[in-house]
Amino acid sequence: MLRFSITRPDVQLRFSDKEHFFHDLAQMLRSGIPAQRALEHLGAGRERPAGAARAMAPYVAGGLAAAASAAGFSVLDAGILAAGEQSGRLGEACDRLSAYYGRLASCRRRAIAASAYPVLIFHLAAVLLSIAPAIMDGGVPGFVRQVAAILLGGYAAVGIVVAAAVLMRRAVRTSVAADRAVCAIPLVGGLFSLGALSRFCLVLSLGIRSADGVLASLLRAGSASRSASIEAACGQVVPAIRAGAGFAEAIRQTRAFPADLERAFEVAEATGRLDEEAARWADIYQNRFFGRIDAFAAWVPQVLFLVVALLVGASMILSYLRSYAVVFQMLDAE
Repeated sequence: MLRFSITRPDVQLRFSDKEHFFHDLAQMLRSGIPAQRALEHLGAGRERPAGAARAMAPYVAGGLAAAASAAGFSVLDAGILAAGEQSGRLGEACDRLSAYYGRLASCRRRAIAASAYPVLIFHLAAVLLSIAPAIMDGGVPGFVRQVAAILLGGYAAVGIVVAAAVLMRRAVRTSVAADRAVCAIPLVGGLFSLGALSRFCLVLSLGIRSADGVLASLLRAGSASRSASIEAACGQVVPAIRAGAGFAEAIRQTRAFPADLERAFEVAEATGRLDEEAARWADIYQNRFFGRIDAFAAWVPQVLFLVVALLVGASMILSYLRSYAVVFQMLDAE
């Protein structure tokens, strides 16, 4: 089994950078330009993708997949490139990576654009809601303290959500139990599951007819899925196939894959079109994955806006009640 690890995080590429980098690399490889020369051409610049090409160049003698891993690309990138190299479909592998990161970049842009208005409202609300307490509690210093308290509370909430997402991403890659627990979470779990299945099917489809065979492709696909459950299942499937079980039967026995994918593998094994069926389901799961991301991008800003509106309303009521109490105290004192 070929394993890749990020040993030198030399490059930090955005999704859009990776989209253009892998597109350009695919174009050069299809034109017959050797990988070393292609990286030299791509490295002749000052932008981040050029830096990535220069970071890969010293290691390209061991293959593009090994060079990508050594330069700091993800396990998914290295796995897809390895599958492309082994099957003689490196150009297609780069095209797949370009399309994948292009869609991720598009989803990120839409999410940022949709979140801009609720974020602006939140900051404006922090200022407006701090005026009344500042008048009663000490002028400008009180105003600054109130604004800072509201903003820090909001930033802390966002930080907790981001930290939870990072922890879940790590957990699903390292623990089968944690992977299953996260995938069982409504809405969020489906996102992790669909992403893992799309990556698994994509790497499997590219490598199924590779020089190192189906079993090595299975192990590579399991690693690239970034799902502990799928990787463990692939580790069970390989010895089962070696012992004489059919591909679809071995997959079904793990109970780690959806029923529709098990059925697809049954058909693929019977027709001898396993690579085509894996590619088809890679597209299906990827479309579902990005559809779920689009749904999050549409709903999260609306939920954020609702939360801000509720906080504003609650703060206004509390400020009114507090002012009302102060007035009554003044009247009682008279």
